[in-house]
Amino acid sequence: MSDINTYLSILLDSLDKKSDVLKNIYEVTRKQSEYVNNNKFDLEEFNEFMDEKQKYIDEIEILDSGFQSTFDRISKELEGNVYTHKDKIKLLKNKITSVSEIGIDIQVLEEKNKVIIEEHFNNKKREIKTFKKSKKTATNYYKNMNNSFKDKSYFLDQKK
Repeated sequence: MSDINTYLSILLDSLDKKSDVLKNIYEVTRKQSEYVNNNKFDLEEFNEFMDEKQKYIDEIEILDSGFQSTFDRISKELEGNVYTHKDKIKLLKNKITSVSEIGIDIQVLEEKNKVIIEEHFNNKKREIKTFKKSKKTATNYYKNMNNSFKDKSYFLDQKK
């Protein structure tokens, strides 16, 4: 019985840590959103946000793995003693709900960022296409101007 309480406490601590890490991810995502909404867009600076988020995502994967293995250890015992541990189970459900809500908030913000980032990339693609087209046009113009006099003969009348 005492072991289940210990494991439940571990699960609750794990959810608290996950909540903190998700809040960090949300904060980085919010900063990233402010950055992408700014008209200047530097890919290297943007990648710094991505690297920071990846560090937190790695932490979450470790926490999730530990949570799952701990839950697997006690799930059968919990099913038989639901009433005995109802307060901690209810607290677990509330924390899971809270963690899920933070995750949803992150997804919404990420989706907004994605739309803005795609717009930035599409603008860059258009700029590159326009530049290439202008360069090609200028090159063709100069080729035509240089070649226009080579093949034509010009006679000068020297009679007075």
